[in-house]
Amino acid sequence: MEIRKAEMNDQVRSVLREIGAQLDRNCFPTIHNGGVVVPSSAPVVATALGTETANATRRPIGPPTGSWEGSTSWQRTAGRPRTTRSTSSATCQRFRAAYEAQLTEVWSAYPETSVWFQDGGMWLLTNSSVLSGLGKSATFLVAIPFDPQLRVRSWGFWTTAIGVSWIGPRHTNWPDGDICAYTPTDGTWRPGGNLVTLLDLNTLWAVRQLHLEEFDRWPGYHSAPHPFERLTELRDDEFCGCENGSLLYRDCCKSADLAEDRASIALHFSRNYMRNGHRAPPHDLVAFALRRSDPPQLNAFLCAQ
Repeated sequence: MEIRKAEMNDQVRSVLREIGAQLDRNCFPTIHNGGVVVPSSAPVVATALGTETANATRRPIGPPTGSWEGSTSWQRTAGRPRTTRSTSSATCQRFRAAYEAQLTEVWSAYPETSVWFQDGGMWLLTNSSVLSGLGKSATFLVAIPFDPQLRVRSWGFWTTAIGVSWIGPRHTNWPDGDICAYTPTDGTWRPGGNLVTLLDLNTLWAVRQLHLEEFDRWPGYHSAPHPFERLTELRDDEFCGCENGSLLYRDCCKSADLAEDRASIALHFSRNYMRNGHRAPPHDLVAFALRRSDPPQLNAFLCAQ
C-alpha cells in the first residue's frame, strides 16, 4: 500500500534540515533509544563513528551511505552470487550465541523489536521513530544469517496506522530493494557485529531518505561508483558518489559521465547490477511488514558476501 506524503510540521522540518546540513559538513547526528535522530551538539570525528558513548541512550552514528556493489572502480563486475566455502556448525553456533547475547541491548535501544528464529538465522522486525513528531515511523526487516559467509540484509518501510510503503529506491540493491546503509568494503559493519549499530545505520539511512523526500536532495557523502547510476540518480547539488566524492556532482564527475557512451554504460550497469531490471521488495516481505507476524523463510533471502 502506498502511503501518501503527509505535511511535515515546521519544527520537524527544521530539525530535518539541520541534520542534513550537518551531514553535508560531515558532522553526524545522535540517535536516542527508539530510533529518534537529533542533530549533533558537537562534531563527531571519523574515528568515533559507530561507537557508543557512556550513555547508552545517546549514540553517535555516521558512516556514509554506500552501495553493496560500491567498488572504487565501476568496471568491476558486482552483484552476482558466488560459491562459498562450507561453514562449520560450530562457527554458526558461535555467531548465533553472539547475536542472541545482544538481544537485551537491542530491546533497550529499539523497544519495538520482534525476533523470530529459523533454521540458519533469525529475523528482526524493528520500529524506528526516525524523528520526533514525524507522523510515521520506519519499519526495518532484518535477515540475519548465522553463517558469517552470508550477508545480513535489511529492508525499510514507512509505516502509518493505515499501511506500509517501501522506502526506496535510492541506495537500495537490485533486485530485492534491500538497504545500502553503509559500504561493506569499508568495514563499517561486519558479520557478528553490534546489532544496535546496524539498526542505527538503517535509521540514519531512513533520515537521508526523508531528507530526499522533503527537500529533493540526498544529504552528505555517499557511494555511487558507477557513472550510469550517478547520471540517473544524482542531483547536481548532491555530493558525487565517486571515490573522491567530497565535491558536488556538478563539480566532480558529471562532465566525465556525460562524455561516456550512454548506451555502453547503461548496458554494463544492467548486466552487472540490475539483474532482472526490477528493484522492489518481494511481496512476502511487504506482507510481513504489514502484518508484523509469520515471517517468510529466511533461506530464500540469504546470499553470499
